[in-house]
Amino acid sequence: MSERGRYALPMTLMEQAVAEQLAGEAPEPADGGAPPLHLPDLYIEGFRGIDLLEIPRLGRVTLLAGENGVGKSTVLEAVHAYAMAGDPDVLATTLLNHEETSGGFNSVDGEPWPGWQSLFYGRKASRISIGACGSTRMEIENHVLSDDDFRIINQKLLPNLAAHEPALAIARGEKKAFCALIRAKDSSGSTTYPIRWGDTSVIEEVVGCFFMHPGIINPEITSSLWDIAARQSEEKNADKAVKILLGEDLDDIMMIGEAGPLGELRGHGTHRRRAAMAKVSAYPERVPLRSLGQGAVRLYDVALAFAITKNGFLLIDEADFGLHYTVQRDFWRMVLQTAQANNVQVLATTHSADCIRGFAEAATENKDAEGVLYRLSRKGGPLRAVEYDERELAIFAERMAELHLELR
Repeated sequence: MSERGRYALPMTLMEQAVAEQLAGEAPEPADGGAPPLHLPDLYIEGFRGIDLLEIPRLGRVTLLAGENGVGKSTVLEAVHAYAMAGDPDVLATTLLNHEETSGGFNSVDGEPWPGWQSLFYGRKASRISIGACGSTRMEIENHVLSDDDFRIINQKLLPNLAAHEPALAIARGEKKAFCALIRAKDSSGSTTYPIRWGDTSVIEEVVGCFFMHPGIINPEITSSLWDIAARQSEEKNADKAVKILLGEDLDDIMMIGEAGPLGELRGHGTHRRRAAMAKVSAYPERVPLRSLGQGAVRLYDVALAFAITKNGFLLIDEADFGLHYTVQRDFWRMVLQTAQANNVQVLATTHSADCIRGFAEAATENKDAEGVLYRLSRKGGPLRAVEYDERELAIFAERMAELHLELR
């Protein structure tokens, strides 16, 4: 799979979308407090493994806990699709990341073609609805191009398209766009992703969003994140995040090397990637940040991601990846504070009790940014979200602290 297809914001769209977000003003709060949440609650119907799920209240930071396979990551994927207004590139990426293909291959790069019906619950449903519970939601439906659809399409742009081809209809309120699911090049001859037409504002109204998958982000993506953060003079905030793990032994972190395409280095006739290099007191020279462990890289990437998601969403799957239980509370304290300062709404997942404990402790002590914890469960029926309120969070944090003391 190409780098464009693997991460939340396709590299060809990242710079533009981020620039638009950072240039805009945060929405004014109605009561003089924090700006309103982008999604105060969440409704998902018919999306992948979710028949119907309603989450009645989201926080500035919402942590979803539950067993493996219960659907936590699917919730993040649904919010990602919503934030990106149903962009078919994002939908295709979701399917290809799960190796859900149709068996065919793209004509340009030979990559597998997405199995589009896998977007819909049970692979049989024909409609997806995602958004806030009590307002207009984004809807995605199976669609077959009618003769009328066909007549309004520019045939010079789509010479291989015919009526009665399969398509997706993506709607939000009265606005609707269509995406033909064909293996055709666009006017530039450079893509085989779905061709879009109709009211394209449905797709173009993008809310800044970054999806952090489990594991370590590709160094080229980290390099691009750092460039954006540096332009906003926020790269030092990422250094502070890594100090959660390394303390005052860390002086700073720099991105070393001359940036080439997608952050690669150019030199001596070869292409080498840029590297995040840390100045640590124990070493006379800078060392690669990656040599200091997965936790350091994870903290750095999360902090950099906040710089490109101002006034938008940050989605973190398996938030505890690479982090020792002793730094969980400080990690969540950083996430809560930064999300509040940058007007970012964070949704994250975990199946770690230590992560839940750290989140509970940080959320109960932070009075400015609301942290909400849900446990997703399918026991005894369909998928449901069980909320832990502030009192229960405090009790949970206290009991987990006592348990850790007993185990020592």
